Amino acid sequence: MAMRWVVLKRIYRMSFWKQALLSLVVLAVSTVGLVLFSPSILPFGDKLAAMLPGEAATTQPGAPNRRNRPAPLVVLAEVETIVSDDRVKSVGTAQAIEKTTLFPEATGHVRTILVRAGQRVNKGDIIVQLDNDLQTFAVERAQLSVADAEAQVARFQTLASSNTVSSVQLNNAISDLSKARLDLNEAKDALQRRTVRAPFDGEIGLIDVGVGDAVSPTTLIATLDERRTLIVEFRVPERFANRVGDGQTMELVSPALPGRTLQGKVSGIGSRIDTTSRTLTVQGTIANEDDLIRPGMSFEVSLAFPGQNFAAVPALAVLWDRDGSYVWKTDADRVMRVDVNIVSRQGDRVLINGDISAGDMVVSDGTQSVRPGQPFRTADERGKGSAAGKSKATEAAQ
Repeated sequence: MAMRWVVLKRIYRMSFWKQALLSLVVLAVSTVGLVLFSPSILPFGDKLAAMLPGEAATTQPGAPNRRNRPAPLVVLAEVETIVSDDRVKSVGTAQAIEKTTLFPEATGHVRTILVRAGQRVNKGDIIVQLDNDLQTFAVERAQLSVADAEAQVARFQTLASSNTVSSVQLNNAISDLSKARLDLNEAKDALQRRTVRAPFDGEIGLIDVGVGDAVSPTTLIATLDERRTLIVEFRVPERFANRVGDGQTMELVSPALPGRTLQGKVSGIGSRIDTTSRTLTVQGTIANEDDLIRPGMSFEVSLAFPGQNFAAVPALAVLWDRDGSYVWKTDADRVMRVDVNIVSRQGDRVLINGDISAGDMVVSDGTQSVRPGQPFRTADERGKGSAAGKSKATEAAQ
């Protein structure tokens, strides 16, 4: 028991000395802080305050000296006027002004192929001929029937004038002639369906069948494109929707034609804005007389519009919050917030709309440190302030 009491007593004494040491440390820190932040309470406080860099002591009547918090240091930029580069660029894809995929209209076997891939054909030219012997016979048979029916009608008309045949017999003969002519037209149509023809002028693509192949109306024969004039379809942002006009000139650049800029004209404008992409579909035509462009090529399309004058500020001068975009504009020696609308960006400048004009000064650096109505200082003012502080410190030391 005696040993335990001695141990507890030593622990108690050690805790007491630790508490005393902690109290001394806290007292020392408090004294240093009081000297640094309220130097005027000491006999040499004024001299110490003057020697602190960038600071000045202020004295108010009836109040102790206190340090003023320095105004935030900012960089100013002058507002300029820039003509907006109202040029919209988009990516478009070339399409043939007329295009189709050729299929046979009947089932049969390929007898002859009369064109080759890449060949230009005219409207009505035969591309592929299917076997047509049975259809040819049917046409000849129908032609004979028509001839017989025409002769029968001619005889009955002669006999009817002498009342040898009745009018009913004559009418029946005329009806038979009409049916024979219908059969002939049907046979000719069946014969024509054995021939695949070009529906318009254009260039033939790859031919996917060969002589002797069995084909049906679902068998692809070839593609046909009219490439002398191409359509390029692209999209423009909705803010240009009411500025695009029919016949407007457009410039096109393609990676397939490096170093060349092509000219075209707007030929079609969509009737509504796409609600997902907020864009308007536009089509333009481009001549391709030298046949350098192929359907499916990609183009960078440029449309130019008359420019407008806008205030321009450095990109760093524009800030955002929940109320929108704004800048800090200087008013004498203080700053004020000016709400603006962003028009576009040109390099390191932002074109804006708002209560701001050329010649005004805005805060371009240090924007996060200023508040509405707050004074500010620039680099020149900081230099003057530092020099004044050094002079005061020198005088106080003397």
